Amino acid sequence: MERRAFGFTALYSLAALAVPLDSWEDIAERGRRARGGGAAVGRREIDAVRDMLAVFSRADERFGGGHARLAVVQYLTSDVAGYLQGTFTSDQDRRAMFSAAAELTYLAGWKAFDSSLHGVAQRYYLQSLRLANEADDRALAGFTLRAMAHQAVDLGHGAEALQLANSALAWSKGRATPAATALFTVLAARGHAATGDPAKTSAALRAAEAHLAKASPDDEPTWIQTSGFTTTSLASQAGQALRDLGDLPAAETELRRSVATRDTEAYRRIHTLTLANLADVQCVRGRLREATESWNDALDSMVGVRSGRATVAVKNIRTRLSSFGPRLPAFAKQLDQRAAALLVAP
Repeated sequence: MERRAFGFTALYSLAALAVPLDSWEDIAERGRRARGGGAAVGRREIDAVRDMLAVFSRADERFGGGHARLAVVQYLTSDVAGYLQGTFTSDQDRRAMFSAAAELTYLAGWKAFDSSLHGVAQRYYLQSLRLANEADDRALAGFTLRAMAHQAVDLGHGAEALQLANSALAWSKGRATPAATALFTVLAARGHAATGDPAKTSAALRAAEAHLAKASPDDEPTWIQTSGFTTTSLASQAGQALRDLGDLPAAETELRRSVATRDTEAYRRIHTLTLANLADVQCVRGRLREATESWNDALDSMVGVRSGRATVAVKNIRTRLSSFGPRLPAFAKQLDQRAAALLVAP
């Protein structure tokens, strides 16, 4: 599972940024005992994993999947693996630990996906599903199936994305909260859009909005709260679905709404990607100057972000601009030069 010595060093460095020293020392000591196997596991160990998961998740949203990815893997395959082999004080604690492990494994998969390591991501997702099943956490399993649908639609596999999104809805039925159901439903909308079904796309988007309107943020699971799935995220996904259907004016409206309402510091990566999607739509609609402004905003937001998806977005800038040939205006040439420099930077 990708063990690297420097991954463990990165783990300690990352944790020190967000966890008080006395808490971190306790977390580290409990992890060392767990790696010996057979350790007693209770609420303190579960809380330790959840604390680390929160640190890694916040960093992922801000800095991208390439940041501390191996540190997540190292923590998962050492401390957390030890906890799963321990003795539990109750069946409730056993399920809670397996659920936390499933969520951390999902995060390892998401970081691999964001780093464009798609085969690696898929293997982590499958392990996350197994752990969630062991925890009897069907909602979390649905969250992972949703991530697999997201990966599939991004890679151009619309039918598979739709099947995975529908599986997320079916598997989590009766267990998922309103916001989680909305998230799974909007991925179904993207699957319908990718397979060219406008009526079902529109119906799924309306259903997702209705589910989200019933959500109470404090009652949502940690993985919904951390990922920040709100009307802002829904607008981003809706914009991409409408883009795939060819409804560019509606897509631009949704993407603009997402950009305008995003917490740009806490969710820097997705803000960058949404700006890039907005610019792409503006370019296709023939508004190159506006597209250039949005792309420049995306590159500004990208500073410090390590993301394979962001790199793909930068490459797309150059592809779009190259289609203009010698007709490319000077302001767009400057953007092209900036994108080219970014792609060769270390």
